Amino acid sequence: IKDHNTRNKIETKQYLQMSTTIMNNNSNNDNEIDNNNHLSSLVYDIGSQLAGVQVAIDTKSSSQDAPNDDDDDAIKTMKLYTHVERIQREVESRFGSASSIDPIALSEVDCMHYEGNDAIEDVIRAIQLNSSSKVLDVGSGFGGVARVLSAQSKCTTIAMELQPDIHHCGEDLTKRCNISDLVKHVQGDILNYDLHKLGEGPSTFDGLVSFLVFLHIPDKLSLLKSCANMLKTDGTLFVEDYYRRSSFTDAELKSLSTDVFCKDLPTREEYIAALETAGFDNIQFIDKTKEWTAFVKDRLAKFEDNKENFISSHGEPTYTSLHYFYESVVTLFVGGNLGGVRIIASKKDSLNKM
Repeated sequence: IKDHNTRNKIETKQYLQMSTTIMNNNSNNDNEIDNNNHLSSLVYDIGSQLAGVQVAIDTKSSSQDAPNDDDDDAIKTMKLYTHVERIQREVESRFGSASSIDPIALSEVDCMHYEGNDAIEDVIRAIQLNSSSKVLDVGSGFGGVARVLSAQSKCTTIAMELQPDIHHCGEDLTKRCNISDLVKHVQGDILNYDLHKLGEGPSTFDGLVSFLVFLHIPDKLSLLKSCANMLKTDGTLFVEDYYRRSSFTDAELKSLSTDVFCKDLPTREEYIAALETAGFDNIQFIDKTKEWTAFVKDRLAKFEDNKENFISSHGEPTYTSLHYFYESVVTLFVGGNLGGVRIIASKKDSLNKM
């Protein structure tokens, strides 16, 4: 894994250097992009679960709040998080030397969740975002959600990502979208970050969003308390996550731990109790299991149909790794014990008075 990450670091460093050259030399050029290339069908397959994907960049952070690069090695054992140089190739294939990339078009490549931009539109409506709104995106990945939120609603978004390589890649993509005035990137872990350094600090955000990230964090109560701390009174939490519908089999527990980097998923009742204890009310626990089961099955089928094109562009080892991951997720959802949920909740007024 470390050897592979080293190879990715070299490729990604070259990619960022090339991106910088593109932005410096092509600010006045409009380039036609061939959106009908043979990689277009890849977009659906790689666009939905990139929350923590490793696109390695050779960088070290001097911030006291930034985690050590070795801290996230475990999550990178997931099959989804290997061979991710495919993302670099897809961005360059679709957008080439374009001086400005449309965040909506880019979201087809860098989205981190299920159901695409429809889910992001639901966020905008739920939080009632506008140009005066401030949003914190926890586990922002490549920043796709943050960019679409700000592009569509003109809100200001802080995109917080744990892994430094993903953080830097997201920051670069935001620059290429010319949206850095609305989207700011922060690298760190919300559980141990100095929250006073996030935007204007605690109790200043109108909304906090997170897509398919909380499932990697077993300590839900501490996580939710940190989230509540950042929201204004009556601020809105919008989260999509996994939960435990019923007891997992031993095989499912092993797959969740190894293939999805996910342990100790709460039940519906446990999740709601943690939300209430953390300081949330008006809790909507919207079951998405049926929709997500259909989504992941369709994703796998499309990926298999595109096998020949994918392998010709990215190689068989990359195909094998991704196929294993996609198939594992389908198996988990089809088993009936894994559930998907959309949570919408408000911060209690009493929290700011304690």
